Amino acid sequence: MFRTLAAAAALVVVLGTGALAQSIAGAWDLTVNGPEGAINATVNIKQDGEKITGSIETPQGTAEMTGTYKGKTLNMSFSVPGPNGNLDIKVNGEVDGSNIKGMIDFGMGQADFTGKKK
Repeated sequence: MFRTLAAAAALVVVLGTGALAQSIAGAWDLTVNGPEGAINATVNIKQDGEKITGSIETPQGTAEMTGTYKGKTLNMSFSVPGPNGNLDIKVNGEVDGSNIKGMIDFGMGQADFTGKKK
């Protein structure tokens, strides 16, 4: 469950990447290729210039995210509760129009993700 949420977070970062003039605000459907199989997530992004905020929703729950969007690159992070305390998750992605792809780093490993803007 913890790894699934972490993988979904990685997808969020990927979805947020895009050209500076391009708005990435809105809802994104993500698929994270986690260690336990594919995980579907929905990421809702708010954009204020290069500042990004939002949330990621997975079958395991919802987490708030913050980060930046510069050029086509999205960098976001969030925390989820784990058995040994909070787990910090980093999402890095590249946006190409209404598509995103990237990597999620959940501390104990990484997972790639892809997504489409709704």
